[in-house]
Amino acid sequence: MPQSIEVLSNGLRLRGWLHLPEGIDRHPLVILVHGFGGLKEWTLPELASVLSTVGIASLYLDPRNFGDSEGLPREEVDHLGRLKDLQNAITYATTLPEIDSEKIGIWGTSLGGRDVLATAAVDRRVKAVVAQTPLIHWTDVSGARMAGYGDDLARFHREIAEDRKRRYLGEEARYVPFAREWDRPKHEFLDACSPEELRNHTGNITLQSYAPAALADITPLIRRLGSTPVLFVIAKEDAVPGQRQAYEAVDGPKSLVEVEGHHFSVYLTSKAAAIAAAKAWFVDQLSSGK
Repeated sequence: MPQSIEVLSNGLRLRGWLHLPEGIDRHPLVILVHGFGGLKEWTLPELASVLSTVGIASLYLDPRNFGDSEGLPREEVDHLGRLKDLQNAITYATTLPEIDSEKIGIWGTSLGGRDVLATAAVDRRVKAVVAQTPLIHWTDVSGARMAGYGDDLARFHREIAEDRKRRYLGEEARYVPFAREWDRPKHEFLDACSPEELRNHTGNITLQSYAPAALADITPLIRRLGSTPVLFVIAKEDAVPGQRQAYEAVDGPKSLVEVEGHHFSVYLTSKAAAIAAAKAWFVDQLSSGK
């Protein structure tokens, strides 16, 4: 059974699980990071269980502002805060006597795929990366469409600014639905979740979660990965742009695995294939002979 843990990150307590394999040896460890609004109960326990069968430990947390972790406003994606939290999780892992601090990998999916690529580009403690269906570009257009504004960028920017002003004056954050009525793949994923997986899912997310972010395009950071090996797991019908171009931008050791389906298929029909690819990559990169 995984152990409950707390990681202190910039004054916030981030809560999650540490999954240790059997045995008394110091284990390699992979930190698992979910996507936009994703919770620690979604897919990560299954991946952790598979990694444990090959002697690799896992650590995964609820993001700040979500689930069992601290942070306000609730259900707000903090784009830059996520990067700080990932680096603090790496630091936490290096303090654990059961973990080989020279064999730490990071795995991220969707927005988490962006996070692990950006972190590995600047943190040499990372020895292997898996970026699953990574979100490479976070443009005004993509934020507006995900938030339900379509191509009405003027209204999107106006209401983002109005919400910031209200919050500055002490009013509550504005929330929008996490899954829009037209977002069938996201609804399919949520419909497949168990009550336990949905216990901390409110169905809402703050409007500011979709605001333009400084990490509009992480392709330049990808070029800084150096010798850190990275695996891209891409869904053949994923509409998220820039993934293959980002893969081509990697100068160092790399591999590409394509699975069937769309962006959410890696949590559904293609989950087993995606997990198997990650397992094989981390065994190869973090094994005792490396």
